[in-house]
Amino acid sequence: MKKIIFFDIDGTIITEGARHSERYIPQSCIDTIQQLQANGHLCFVNTGRSYAELDASIRALPFDGYVCGCGTYILYRGEELFSKHIEYALGNAILADMETYQLEWLLEGCAAIYYSTTPYRTRIRIFQEEHRVLIPDAFQSISPETSRDLDFDKFCICLGEGHDFDAFRQKYENSLTFIDRGKGFYEITPQGCSKASGMRFLEEYFQIPREDTIAIGDSTNDLPMLEYAGYSIAMGNSPEEIRRAVDYVTDTVENDGIRNAMKHLELIEDINDTVH
Repeated sequence: MKKIIFFDIDGTIITEGARHSERYIPQSCIDTIQQLQANGHLCFVNTGRSYAELDASIRALPFDGYVCGCGTYILYRGEELFSKHIEYALGNAILADMETYQLEWLLEGCAAIYYSTTPYRTRIRIFQEEHRVLIPDAFQSISPETSRDLDFDKFCICLGEGHDFDAFRQKYENSLTFIDRGKGFYEITPQGCSKASGMRFLEEYFQIPREDTIAIGDSTNDLPMLEYAGYSIAMGNSPEEIRRAVDYVTDTVENDGIRNAMKHLELIEDINDTVH
């Protein structure tokens, strides 16, 4: 039966490391995707990154399409199937309140990633440095006091000194979904959007039943898609919370976890084990 397979990015198809230059995509992962497609299956990235955050190394991979921004944007072979932006009035209020409640932020859209001109003190500074190098055409610095009507689909926050995160979350809990990534870092999406909602959309679009969906990931923002999928796989580097939630735990990305998982499911045959 035809399957639709959803892949997280970091720690799933790309190795992790303190610096981007240390990360790589195993050749066995690329070969596996191509063999899955040759066998009639569909392969999609399903990521928390917005489309603007997909650098050239990701866009060069042979996927059929992308579910980006935790289900806020869906692209299939160059065709936009779904897009959900945060409305301007809501976005303007969010930006003002993040300053009021001492929350450091980045805004993520299809065409641009927005950072504040105010110096960062939290881990968002690391993302800012990477994005400035990896996606310079999408990188924008803005003054939060003067910027309005920005096009973004989701955003991330870190809790700065003197923050009042509880007040911010209470104010927006009916319009936004807060994903706790740990250590004071949150991904925030429009209510109703998640990696699982993106999967549901594509199931209906391709008329593929839920039991023929497979999801592969390694972190807490993958939980909605792992819990929703007909069959769920955790990478070998996944925390215990993720391991408990899935049907199967494969190897790490460095040890060809994608290839070995697909062999376990008998969706591919043996392929050469090379790395670039």
